[in-house]
Amino acid sequence: MKRRRFLKKTGSIAGGIMVLGNVPGIIGSQNAMAASMPNWADDLIAGQNPKRGGILTYGQTYPNWALGRSKKGEHPYYWIDLLTRCCWNGLTWVDENFEWQPDLAESVTSNQALDVWTYKLRKGVMFHDGTEFTSADAISSMAFHSTANGFLRKSVLRMETPDKYTLIIRLTSPNAEFPYLTAEYRLMMMKAGSKDQIGYDGIGTGPFKLVDIDNARQFRAVRNDNYFMDNKPYLDEIQGVLATGNNAINGFRAGQLNAVFNIDPGQIDQYKSADAQIHAAPAGDQFWLLLPKNLSYPWNDVLVRKAMSLAIDRPGINRIVYQDPEGWTGNDSHMTGVNEAFLPRPVERDVAQAKKLLAEAGYPNGIDLPEIVFCSSFPEEPRIYPIVQESMKEAGIRIKFPERPCDGFSAYTAAINKPIGRPRRNLVGPRNPAINLTRLSDQNSTEPGGWTGAGHDRYNELLPLALKEPDAKKRMIIYHEMQKIAQEEAPGIMLGGRRNMVAFKSGINNLRSHSQNWSSRFENVWMES
Repeated sequence: MKRRRFLKKTGSIAGGIMVLGNVPGIIGSQNAMAASMPNWADDLIAGQNPKRGGILTYGQTYPNWALGRSKKGEHPYYWIDLLTRCCWNGLTWVDENFEWQPDLAESVTSNQALDVWTYKLRKGVMFHDGTEFTSADAISSMAFHSTANGFLRKSVLRMETPDKYTLIIRLTSPNAEFPYLTAEYRLMMMKAGSKDQIGYDGIGTGPFKLVDIDNARQFRAVRNDNYFMDNKPYLDEIQGVLATGNNAINGFRAGQLNAVFNIDPGQIDQYKSADAQIHAAPAGDQFWLLLPKNLSYPWNDVLVRKAMSLAIDRPGINRIVYQDPEGWTGNDSHMTGVNEAFLPRPVERDVAQAKKLLAEAGYPNGIDLPEIVFCSSFPEEPRIYPIVQESMKEAGIRIKFPERPCDGFSAYTAAINKPIGRPRRNLVGPRNPAINLTRLSDQNSTEPGGWTGAGHDRYNELLPLALKEPDAKKRMIIYHEMQKIAQEEAPGIMLGGRRNMVAFKSGINNLRSHSQNWSSRFENVWMES
């Protein structure tokens, strides 16, 4: 059975982890049509009798990559972690099946050409300060985001607000999956304001209101009694705490934390012995090995890159690190196993073929490669690269993966080889196919690492064809061709296999991890007395 199919059929992994819900990710089922009132708001509580009250204190092992870049941590850009939907909402949201859903927009429609998108906003949505959210706030927020989000900046031609509850976004070119972009974790809706003021007051429309924050350590938010979803949220309060290293499991054992997001998979048994239930998402943030080609690196030869890809024991990473022997493995594009259009590689590992490719490239006795640096964003990451290093060594590929501090990592990796930077690991969050595959195109000049050639050119020809195709099944055919090109060219290497996980105490209901870490929600979480 193919690994992708196993994941779809079971939605579970070894070690007794509880996985709720279904895995499938139907692509674009709502594109170019009105999105109805979201059923997801009540799906999790069906058949339950939720109680009000209680304080959820969660630990987060994965801080926001932008943490510390501003002293104003109440801004969603600099929030201590990426779970911004505790205090803010977006126009849309990506659900656990990877379908976009309306959020502050009650409907989203497009024209036939897919280059004009109309967002009808919910009426009566109130900010935490009691003022109403309107199209003036939406266009101000989107204008601000377009200065910081590369995809948005390149996509939007202009925006209009014909009335108080309508936002029209005109694109530079068709994009059948544009509503996924307005669900991004940074694209939260904020009160209208100037570029240097908007968002810094910490005021959103979300289920909880921020009342206290220590910029780099913790926050406290209380129930928003004027939340637009009836009778929600159920909790009185949420407290979030950064908990790196063993602080997370120790805090959980001591009762200081009753939940931990992005737990170390090597500590699953320790959490379970401390009265934890564990929810695992179908996928999670991934590790992309960036291979710059603007200097005379051996991997400028596609044969060397393909040998590297074939030599890595990705199933071994799943088995050893994630206790997930049947989990999905990376296919050397930015697609993940949660995407319905994900195309598994025909062969996951072939050491003999890797050696043959090296010999054809002129390295019959093996090869020494430049080191690839990483910083440990997730607890298990330092245990992954020894597996990568030793498995490539079996094919005669000698390479090291030195760890660097995450503080200053971006500046360090950009310091040489401009404009691409050092060989390094990039952290990649799972997204819809249009964004996933754009990240390997000319529209994102750094991640391809200087990829050129006929395959690169064909890949970039296919992308706009997919974006203007209204039929999801026809788009999937194009996406498959693009992934085949990525597998043949291996411009970078995706290790794959990660699944975001949250551990929580018994008596906490509906707390879930999301494949898009930042898309976790808290409206339906409730606690037994």
